[in-house]
Amino acid sequence: MNMEDPVIIYKEPNIKSCDLLAAWPGIGNVALIIAKYIKDKLGAEEIGEIEPFDFFDPIGVMVKNNIIEAPQFPESKFYYWHNPKSERDLLLFIGDEQPGIKGYELAHCVLDVAQRFKAKRVYTCAAAIARIHHTEQP
Repeated sequence: MNMEDPVIIYKEPNIKSCDLLAAWPGIGNVALIIAKYIKDKLGAEEIGEIEPFDFFDPIGVMVKNNIIEAPQFPESKFYYWHNPKSERDLLLFIGDEQPGIKGYELAHCVLDVAQRFKAKRVYTCAAAIARIHHTEQP
């Protein structure tokens, strides 16, 4: 675990230009479903992650065969897909959970990676309940 920078990049793809799509869970996990579908459909390669220890606390203890297992933390991973038909590639960030605290710090880590790989645009998606009917203009 790196106490100074929780971002670990395993592979540095040669990116000239890209967009970043960042997805977190929300109502119905729609954003996660979409991002995971895109990742799987395109065959995006895992290139890094954000270590969870500064953002999430273990919630319980798992016992298997009378032995306490190591706590499981949510994953926050980066994926890369080279677009053979365009000069603009795709970075994906998929976060299994949103932290209860330090949400801005986690978002800054994602934006730091976007900047590192020269992302032109950053798209974020998650879902939240709104008091508006789907046929109304916001």
